Amino acid sequence: MKSLRTKILVTTTVVTLGISLGGITFWQNQSASAYPAGCVTQVCRDAYDRAENSERRSSEANATAITLESEVARLNGEIAALEAEIAENNRIAAELSEQITINQQKLELQQTALAKLLVNMHFDEEPDTIVLLASSSSLSDFTEKQSRQDTAKTQITTSAETVKNLKQELENQKAGVEALIASAEANKAAVAAKRNEQNELVAKYHDDAEAFSRDAAAARETMQQEIAAEIARYNSGGTVGEGVNSYPYSNICPDYTYQAIYNGDGAYGGYICQCTSYAGWKAYEAYGVVISSWGDARSWVGYGGVSRAARGRDGQLHAWRVDYTPAPYTIAVSTAGAFGHVMWVESVNANGTINLTEYNNTSSAASGREGDFGARYNVNPNAYVYIHFDQPIY
Repeated sequence: MKSLRTKILVTTTVVTLGISLGGITFWQNQSASAYPAGCVTQVCRDAYDRAENSERRSSEANATAITLESEVARLNGEIAALEAEIAENNRIAAELSEQITINQQKLELQQTALAKLLVNMHFDEEPDTIVLLASSSSLSDFTEKQSRQDTAKTQITTSAETVKNLKQELENQKAGVEALIASAEANKAAVAAKRNEQNELVAKYHDDAEAFSRDAAAARETMQQEIAAEIARYNSGGTVGEGVNSYPYSNICPDYTYQAIYNGDGAYGGYICQCTSYAGWKAYEAYGVVISSWGDARSWVGYGGVSRAARGRDGQLHAWRVDYTPAPYTIAVSTAGAFGHVMWVESVNANGTINLTEYNNTSSAASGREGDFGARYNVNPNAYVYIHFDQPIY
């Protein structure tokens, strides 16, 4: 665009989509900056939103599945502990059964001995006492025999009672152990049921995550197709983008455009609100380069691959490399027309197109007015040459 001497308007086939407020351009809505370069159609933005939402839900489903897997692992540990408890109690129950059997046999022996004794003593009835007395040689002999019989009877009875009590105690212990086993088995069944339910949820959430991931991939594909179509539609001029305006004079542009030219008010290498002033500002903002007296935009590229001389941060005059290779934070120069046009390269896309911010391009400006800020995405870089301020020649 114009230097301090003259101005020219450059138009493209791009449409205006936004408004300017406080020096910052907002396009369509304030959240538009979240959309990728070139994603300007509603289909593309709906696809982008769907992809973002599906990826978020896929991530949440995976996180839930991982949490549930941790719970399943804990439940498996609980089941293993219950199985160990059941095995130990089964071992104790088996030992108790063996001891009960042994004591049952002892009890039966004691009962048999007691029965034999009672038979021998004729069931301890009166006639037996007479017989015992008759068979005794003396009273003392009778007393001794009677005492031995009573002692044997008492011992057998006591021993049988002891065995019987021990057997009953063992049976009570076994019943308690069997109750513990039954309780552990019930707990194990409940935990296993919960574990199985959690496993089903794990599978469900993994399936959900995969489904959301597939939906996100399909939405991304739709989005890329829309971007590709948009790039093809505006292959040279690009599409209106969402740029951030840092120009110090944004508060008076574009209203001051003609007044600046009339008054001869310039800054950073061009009239205020013109492309040269804005590009000069960006070079100063990024690199501390002070551009002045470079003339109209088309003359900025100098000669022989070298830019015109300007002062750098060190206060010395420098020239910078000029070539046809776009790079972020370079000035793109168009030599078309009587005066040309300069733009600031914000970034370079994976497909080779570039994203620009600029002043005084009515078709990219938010207001559609001369001397206003604008931004474009997916611009064909082949029509421009580039000044690289990170590559000084001298």
